[in-house]
Amino acid sequence: IWTRHSHTHSMSTSRVAVLLLALLSTSFVSAVVGRQPQHVASGRDGASVVNPSSLPVVMWHGMGDSAEASWSMGAIKNLIVEKLGVYVHSISTGKGAVSDVWSSYFGSVNEQVAQVCAELRAIPELEGGFSAIGFSQGGQFMRAVVERCQHLGPRAKVLITLGAQHQGVVNVPGCDTVPGNLTAQTGVKTGAAKEVLAGAVNRASACETMQTMLGRGAYLPWVRDNIVQAQYFKDAGRMDEYLKLNPFLPDINNEVEEKRNPQYAQNLASLEQLVLFRFANDTTVVPRDSSWFSTYVGKELIPLKDQDLYKEDHLGLKQLDEAGKLRLLEAPHAHMQFTLGWFESEVIWPFLAAKEQTQVA
Repeated sequence: IWTRHSHTHSMSTSRVAVLLLALLSTSFVSAVVGRQPQHVASGRDGASVVNPSSLPVVMWHGMGDSAEASWSMGAIKNLIVEKLGVYVHSISTGKGAVSDVWSSYFGSVNEQVAQVCAELRAIPELEGGFSAIGFSQGGQFMRAVVERCQHLGPRAKVLITLGAQHQGVVNVPGCDTVPGNLTAQTGVKTGAAKEVLAGAVNRASACETMQTMLGRGAYLPWVRDNIVQAQYFKDAGRMDEYLKLNPFLPDINNEVEEKRNPQYAQNLASLEQLVLFRFANDTTVVPRDSSWFSTYVGKELIPLKDQDLYKEDHLGLKQLDEAGKLRLLEAPHAHMQFTLGWFESEVIWPFLAAKEQTQVA
């Protein structure tokens, strides 16, 4: 993980321009291929209906990924469709794979959340509710959708996050944020390998640009407004600046007393289940336990239940916990390193499948 953090309050315009031009020159190849669903009836987006009692699923990918990449989100989408036969919507915040990857590094998270809220309201398959999954930074972004838009519909019944940064990060994020063990299981050999290689080139350039800019000052105006990762960067040594200048995370965590929004707590507490996975060997997300809402106060890492956030229930987490609806679980391995088999057994059947639905071999 790249950990250099600078408090320099000036940037070289020419250096930024060079970095952005280098990023624009990269290419990304998207080939949406994978295993086909093994069901007869087919609905929108090819979602086959075996047992309609399971809810449709909405997914938001992480940094450097794209909504339909066959070696990551595409493989997961296909697996959910194959096993449950439900409609799956994979969120893209850009037009096409290149733009989608770009938007996971550059842009306004608040604008992206508003865009997704409007997008979900326009999807008829979600009118009866849905299960939501957020991968890495997509976890806190999906939570923002629930907090800000749940009362407007459609309503998420379950929210699952994997390796999310709910209390932000104190170091510049590392670049290993895309699922790494899925490619061999998509049934695609040469095509997937080419796509992974092309995607890696694009992600590496974008990630290095993000790291350089964020390292120069997360709370500088241009950086905080345009670098996605700056919008959940939480420097424990500069909390006054964080609370005043960060445009996203303090808001969705209801951290600023005079700006607290009770609707956020009501909306999050309306979930039937909130499931938070941390990765056991995560070094990409610092602190690792941000995935469980732990946060630094000075140099001490404070767990969720010892924070005012929980004790005073600013987000409805205490209400969920006391009702048995909050689950803090651990996934093995490093950040976003899991297999489709693990995802099926630990996510699909326990949390996405209707209770009466049986497993499809």
